[in-house]
Amino acid sequence: MQETCTLLLDRLKERFPDARLLLEFRNPFELLIATVLAAQARDEKVNEVTRELFARFPTPEDLAKAPPQEVAAIVKPLNYARKKADFIQKVSEAIVTRFGGKVPASLEDLVSLPGVGRKTANIVLANAYGLPAIPVDTHVGRVALRIGLSRAKTPEAIEEDLRHIIPKDRWIEASHLLGFLGRFICEAKKPRCSICPIPDLCAYPEKSL
Repeated sequence: MQETCTLLLDRLKERFPDARLLLEFRNPFELLIATVLAAQARDEKVNEVTRELFARFPTPEDLAKAPPQEVAAIVKPLNYARKKADFIQKVSEAIVTRFGGKVPASLEDLVSLPGVGRKTANIVLANAYGLPAIPVDTHVGRVALRIGLSRAKTPEAIEEDLRHIIPKDRWIEASHLLGFLGRFICEAKKPRCSICPIPDLCAYPEKSL
């Protein structure tokens, strides 16, 4: 399985040489807030919101002290806007009071923040700090199951399976490559198997070439 996984990642890298996180950010704080806002929202819309949000409230201190109605108004274009606005202010306050205004660089500390789960924490660790992590979002999870890299039922269990078969130095790269495959080819409703670069490595029983 490990050899197959390496071949699979090599092929995906050829197909998606620019695979990356699509959320815009300049520092760990911006990435953390953007990722919280990105739940059930398109990255493009999140980027529009965060440009305005960080122009007005660029630091954890600024966002923690911001008038809630102003934050809510900026976040309004996103799904669950009111809840997300509340979360990002509570996260900001926790970063200030518990971590001296700096986003922590450990999984344990990150998941202790309001509204921050394991996926969000792994995104920050991998993309802001360059630490080995495999964020399992909707796309990565779906692709891992279809290809046959995991048979697990939860994102956490899928992550654990991927950690065992993907070389640690490729964890971050793998999450981007699998994510791009899920976004642009192995789509949720109907995978476009005819243009997939790894059909011979895929165990999906309903694939159509």
